[in-house]
Amino acid sequence: MAELPPFAGFGPDAMSFLEGLAADNSKAYFDAHRNVYDTQVAAPLKSLVVALGARIAVELDPEISYEPRIGKSLFRINRDLRFSADKTPYHTYLDAVFWHGESSRTHPAYMLRITADDVYTGVGVFGLKGERLDRYRAAIAGDPGVELVAAIDDVRTSWPDAALSEATRKRVPPGFDADHPRAEYLRRDSFHLSVTRPTPPEITDAAFVDALMERFTIVASVHRWMVANT
Repeated sequence: MAELPPFAGFGPDAMSFLEGLAADNSKAYFDAHRNVYDTQVAAPLKSLVVALGARIAVELDPEISYEPRIGKSLFRINRDLRFSADKTPYHTYLDAVFWHGESSRTHPAYMLRITADDVYTGVGVFGLKGERLDRYRAAIAGDPGVELVAAIDDVRTSWPDAALSEATRKRVPPGFDADHPRAEYLRRDSFHLSVTRPTPPEITDAAFVDALMERFTIVASVHRWMVANT
């Protein structure tokens, strides 16, 4: 892959592009604004992945992985319409992940979503199965589970509105007490903790990396817990 330019912010029309795509989610709109997407949205996003990933590796997790391509840190803007009743062709947001482990889609990650109006930042792990799910449940039920709750409570001293993902199961899985004090966590096969804030003015500036690092630092203890226990 060719060396990317340093991240200097998204282009001046990038957020207007996303706002317009949300209002007119059509191939005609996308094609008419493809140059804006390519130069002011997609290209800066790749540079952001590199800049932010390098900072995470130095400051938060030396084993973090990041790669500015689809299937790794990035996701397609085109929606998969095969099994969806919603036939709008494009996502109206930008996603990026920075992961620890084998896969960017199934291992603990720092997560970023950018829309025209908001920036979502958080940590999480998706699709726990088999031994990894067993390890997570055992940790939740034991002393490490107390540590996770304490880490989440600490995050909420900075972010009282930090949101936990919804539980994926209606009941606590077999083998665990239905009245376990951390039953809500046992009912999860995936987990993420996040905060959403208005898109900041510095999104068009290199300082956007600093703003994101401040947020990721707040949830770093939860990421470390997931790395150790999933």
